[in-house]
Amino acid sequence: MLYLIVNLLVLLPPLALSFDKKVHFVSLWRSFWPANLLVLAGFVAWDVAFTEMGVWGFNEAYLIGVDIAGLPLEEWLFFVTVPYSCTFTYATLRAYIRRDVMLNVSQALTFVAWVTCVWLTVVFSGHLYTQWAAGLTAVWLTWALVFTPAWIGRFWLAYLVLLVPFVASNGVLTGITFWDYPFLHAGADQISDQIVWYSPLHNTGWRMFSMPVDDLVYGFLLIALNIGLMERLERRHQRKAALTAR
Repeated sequence: MLYLIVNLLVLLPPLALSFDKKVHFVSLWRSFWPANLLVLAGFVAWDVAFTEMGVWGFNEAYLIGVDIAGLPLEEWLFFVTVPYSCTFTYATLRAYIRRDVMLNVSQALTFVAWVTCVWLTVVFSGHLYTQWAAGLTAVWLTWALVFTPAWIGRFWLAYLVLLVPFVASNGVLTGITFWDYPFLHAGADQISDQIVWYSPLHNTGWRMFSMPVDDLVYGFLLIALNIGLMERLERRHQRKAALTAR
């Protein structure tokens, strides 16, 4: 049940705090849940395809044994629990840090991330996980560079804050043991030690503790799409409310 426990530990604290008066994340549910379901649909399709191709897979020893469309139930929950926790963190930082502290550097960070993703896509062409994660993220970053959404600085702040818990939770999924895997070590290579395992043929081979570095790009895209769609839907709700109030 370890994968299920990880999901619950990621979800329950932000869910319990969603009714906080200052953040009141529950008021954003009208925008978050539709956004999350749209992103979930895309990521699940991607996940199913890559699981069938052996790009990654799951260790049944750590699962409850319920599969849907070829994916464990826990993997489906991952696309709900992680985005919920991340968008809650984004909303909390926005509520408690009134100033957009990353505003002046957000464009530069976006450009550096874009260059990095384009480089990864080209250099690791044929490594399916790296190529697809970096390529799709580069597309999103291109959109962000062209349109420069007003919330991009706050997104970068949230992403940087989330790196520590993201690496920790993903590390558990990929077999982290801090005494065995120093920073950027080759990582766990025994599938029996991992809840989620990755084929070395399809990623960079670089690890942060036990987590493939590619997961940082994948996680970036997952968080960015959820926050971006939520913000778009929320602005639509606000415009409708303003028109109704006239």
